[in-house]
Amino acid sequence: CIIFDFLHSFMFQKLYITTLFLSMNISFAQMSGDGVIKKMSENPIPDDIKMNFKMTLFSNSKKNKTKKHYRLMEYVEKRYQDGEFKSKLLLRFIEPKEVRGLSLLNWSRVDQKNDDQWLYIPKLRKVRRIRPSDKSRKFQGTEFIYADFINRDLKLDQYTLLGEDIFKGNPCFLVEVKSIDVSGFGDRIFWIDKKYYLLRKVQYLNDKKKNIKILEVFDYVKNNQYWTPTKKIMKNLRNGNSTELQVIDIVYDQGVKDEFFSEKYLRRF
Repeated sequence: CIIFDFLHSFMFQKLYITTLFLSMNISFAQMSGDGVIKKMSENPIPDDIKMNFKMTLFSNSKKNKTKKHYRLMEYVEKRYQDGEFKSKLLLRFIEPKEVRGLSLLNWSRVDQKNDDQWLYIPKLRKVRRIRPSDKSRKFQGTEFIYADFINRDLKLDQYTLLGEDIFKGNPCFLVEVKSIDVSGFGDRIFWIDKKYYLLRKVQYLNDKKKNIKILEVFDYVKNNQYWTPTKKIMKNLRNGNSTELQVIDIVYDQGVKDEFFSEKYLRRF
């Protein structure tokens, strides 16, 4: 009977959809904000990284024309398995000539809320220490701030799973991130993909819970066991400006020495 076949098919589809919906709900209920962050942190990371990338600054003028400024930069980071340090980082401008040699040095210590940061200004031949109160300031005219280069301890934030959404075709967990210290980090929402637990997007919120900045990570590549974001854009929703980072080349586990991350080395460029 055609009617019986139709009803049987309809009931089967309804049962399938209901079962699928319930299984999705169960899966979602079993996951937590802390669980998602833990899975993300379990992705393998190298002992050290050396990378060159292009930074492009997009700024909107009063005449509604977008201006572009380019920077070529070097990034070196070393991570530690034990001892007093979690990581050390050196970020250096290579081109253009007017900013060549300008460098940021960051030391991240175990169980400390604030990293140590120094800025080397080649024109003055001086190294200036970045105070904790200055880490919310823009980094050299970009839409990133000094705090964006800090290797923040996961224990200093609390995590709440808000739901799920899709970013550029990638199903993601949405995790609200709230600071539990007085470091000045505002509330954020992490978009973490469900397949590989990679960070795809970050929403930065003000005190009224409105988006003020958005970081989008468009591309990842996997080299051996390591995932590398090759293109990311920080967008300022208040002024329309943005900063794009595009990786040119990268190498891992080269045995970077500690002397690379010193005030003395900053002055050698």
